[in-house]
Amino acid sequence: MRIALVGPGRIGLALRPELAARGHDIALLGRSETGDYLSPDFRPEAAVRALDACDAALLLAGRFELGGDPAQMLQTNFAGPVRIAEALHARFPRAVLVTFLDSRIQRPDAALPSALLPYLDAKRRLARWTLDAARAWSGSGARVNAIAPGPVLPPPDAAHREPAGACLTPRPTIQDLLAAVLLLLTVPSITGQILYVDAGQHLL
Repeated sequence: MRIALVGPGRIGLALRPELAARGHDIALLGRSETGDYLSPDFRPEAAVRALDACDAALLLAGRFELGGDPAQMLQTNFAGPVRIAEALHARFPRAVLVTFLDSRIQRPDAALPSALLPYLDAKRRLARWTLDAARAWSGSGARVNAIAPGPVLPPPDAAHREPAGACLTPRPTIQDLLAAVLLLLTVPSITGQILYVDAGQHLL
C-alpha cells in the first residue's frame, strides 16, 4: 500500500519505519524543517500532483500550542489538513484517509485550561469534518476515519506533560497507534469513525 504521511511530525516519523517494515511504501508530504505542521508556503495541490500513486493518507499535520493565536491554530490544525485531504481525494478518489485529532476533544471546556481551547476548537472542527467527509465521499469508494491519540509521546516541554492519573490504563504507545492505523486502513467496512487511542483519557 502506498501511504502518504502528511505533516508527519514526531508521531508520523515514529510510525514511518513501522509501516515500512510491514511492506508499505511511504511518502512524506508537508514536512517543515522546524516543526510538525504545514509551513505557510506549502501548496497541497502541487504536493499531491507529485504523487504517482496514493492508496491512503495519514493527515498528521497540526501544531500544539498553549495560548496559540486562534486564527493560526485554525489554519494549522483544521484548514491545512482539510485542504490537502480535498486535494488527495480529487486526485485519488478511493484513497483511505485518516485524520489525527486529540483525545481531549471530548472533555468539557470547564475541565481544561483556557489556553488549550483554541487548539482544541480546531481539532473539534476537524473531527466534525471527518464525519461529514466520510458521508460525502462514500460514493467514490473512499473511507474517512480519525484517530484521537492520548499522551503517546512525552512532550518536549515538561510543563505540558500530563499529570499522574490522567489515564485509566497504561499510557498508549506507538505500537498501539500503529495497530489502530492498520485497522482503519485495512478493514473495508470501517468509515466515519473516531478511534480513541488514549487509555481512556477522554472519559476523565
